[in-house]
Amino acid sequence: MTLDSTRPLFIRLLLLAFMVLVPPVGLLAHGALEEFAQGLVPEMDKKGETVGRDLTASIERAIGHGIPLTGLYGMDDFFSPVLSANPEIRYLSVTDHEGRVLFLNGAAREMLEPFYTVTDFEVESRRSHKSIIGDFIDLTQPLRGKVGVVGHLHVGIDQNYVRGRLLEIAVDIAVVTLVSLLVAVEILLFVVTFNVTGPMRVVGMVIDKTRRGDFSSACGAGADDEVGRFVHRFNAAIRYADDLFRRLEAYMDEVKSAHFDKSVVEQVGNIESRVRFLFRFSRSGKPEVINEHQATDIRLPLFLFVFAEEISRSFMPLYVRDLYAPIPGLSTEMVIALPIAVFMMFIAAVSPSAALAASRKGSRQVFLMGLFPATIGFFMSAVAYNVYDFIVWRAVTAIGYALVTMACQSYIAQVSHQQKRAQSLGVYVGAVLTASICGTGIGGVLAERMGYRATFIIAALLAVVAGLLIYRLMGSAQPRTEFQTPRKRQLLALLRNWRFSALVLFAAIPSKIALTGFFFFLVPLTLLQDVSTDLGDVARIMMLYPIAVVLLSPLAARLADQTGWKAGLVAIGGLIGGAGLLLPLYSSDLDTLTLAIVMLGVSHGLSASPQLAMIPDLCWTECRNMGQTNVLAFLRLAERVGSVIGPLLAAAFIPLYGYGGAIIALGVVVMSMSAVFALLSFAYGSGPHIEAELSE
Repeated sequence: MTLDSTRPLFIRLLLLAFMVLVPPVGLLAHGALEEFAQGLVPEMDKKGETVGRDLTASIERAIGHGIPLTGLYGMDDFFSPVLSANPEIRYLSVTDHEGRVLFLNGAAREMLEPFYTVTDFEVESRRSHKSIIGDFIDLTQPLRGKVGVVGHLHVGIDQNYVRGRLLEIAVDIAVVTLVSLLVAVEILLFVVTFNVTGPMRVVGMVIDKTRRGDFSSACGAGADDEVGRFVHRFNAAIRYADDLFRRLEAYMDEVKSAHFDKSVVEQVGNIESRVRFLFRFSRSGKPEVINEHQATDIRLPLFLFVFAEEISRSFMPLYVRDLYAPIPGLSTEMVIALPIAVFMMFIAAVSPSAALAASRKGSRQVFLMGLFPATIGFFMSAVAYNVYDFIVWRAVTAIGYALVTMACQSYIAQVSHQQKRAQSLGVYVGAVLTASICGTGIGGVLAERMGYRATFIIAALLAVVAGLLIYRLMGSAQPRTEFQTPRKRQLLALLRNWRFSALVLFAAIPSKIALTGFFFFLVPLTLLQDVSTDLGDVARIMMLYPIAVVLLSPLAARLADQTGWKAGLVAIGGLIGGAGLLLPLYSSDLDTLTLAIVMLGVSHGLSASPQLAMIPDLCWTECRNMGQTNVLAFLRLAERVGSVIGPLLAAAFIPLYGYGGAIIALGVVVMSMSAVFALLSFAYGSGPHIEAELSE
């Protein structure tokens, strides 16, 4: 199963954009970082000297009141706020005139004192002295009393701080470049398919008809560019041929009505019959205009809309924590998890109605309908006062999200031929995953630089741009289909299919529990427990999940098609995801959590496509009775249960086990359910099971 028919074109455009965009950005960034490094080091020295002078003045003031240097108390408490406010300063120390360390905060005494006792700082004639001690720059300033210099104050600056800051800036530039690259490719893909490949495909269809003698069709009008002008001239040729036919037809009618020789009239009639047999023209005298609808028509608006939603992914629980207000009967963690659960619950509740509306009103109208609550939800989330109104606005956003995504899926299903339905749905999957990479990565950078609220406003603006694209580029007359709502009896029959129920309960639901409970909820909160991790780091680490899914999904789909081992891939994917969540049993550091995120991406990359591909085999009779689209829709609806349960379950574990323990507990749940499916998968086999079982 080829998931995305646009993939070859996407890859070629990606390579083109990479060659055009990345080298100049890399050169500019390299030069800018070098200049930044050259300017930052002297500024850090100046800052260290300034901090040293302020501390020296305070200490000398105490000495001036008759307190001996060795008699100062509370120096650790005096130094601590300075170190906390200045992360580039790693230690502060005070030594006597002979170099013995009297007070020290931030470093080990045995590392510094041997250097101090053998070094002549020559502070009698110099205001400060700069030394290199290992990885530190030591700025020394004299402490003067009534009898002269009584000791020294040392300010230790981390030499690696500049390197670390430069690395963070370089990674941010890389993230922004990656996002810019993917956005540029999405725009190029839309422009190429909408203005080049789409019109030329229609031209090919019309040429194929004319080759068979059918001149009854013309191409839809193109843009005012080279391809558009070619289409206009091609249509002019069709109209010219039609005009010649009309003139020939009029001439033959004139000959038949005016000529007295019956043999001539008979020959003209034979010629007319032959012409009508070989060539077909529009009876109305105006060729029918062909406009081909494609799945790629919807890709760019969908990409921008999902981008808008994913932009808050890396900081959503953190923003809720800032808005926290007590809700009676709920713990703090449960309140933080509530907006995520409510968002998922409303998507599940609204999706069936959204699918029905899309089939009746058309995808364009439903897309625009969904943009209104989504945009309002994004904007009001930015100005939310507390968690109460934030939950309301997330519910409103979820309504819009359900309408928009179901409108896109409905449009793709309607414009796709049955044999290319899987490829066309790959357009949806590709747009969502690419938007997830871009939104997660750039969202953390924007939130770190501009704040949470400004990032939500940017999301609202992106949603508006998506709406403008739909309004301007997609015609109001869209293809519609009759939507058959499954009857209760059919749904019960589907649930009685034990293979389908097992797939939902022990594969689809635990997958969503891991996604929303671990990735959406626990990861941002857990990562920021480490004081050395900032919001940009959270976003960059979380990007690894969608990247892993994007890289593995096509490989898993191809492997599933070639081997037929769909249930096995779903089982292995579930076990890998559960194992990743159990990694904190062995270590709770940043690398372990990062590996857990990558393993979750591998899990979903392996299992997502085979899970969908299993449905025609597992539910052969149900797909025939209900329609495959309805069966897949019910699968998606059922797995939303896991999306709602995930954050609530994780929040319930935190007070009991802490953040690391909550990940492990969630991993036990996911691993247990996945293990059950792995055991059941051996009984799946292959083929239309229900049909075979009913015939026994």
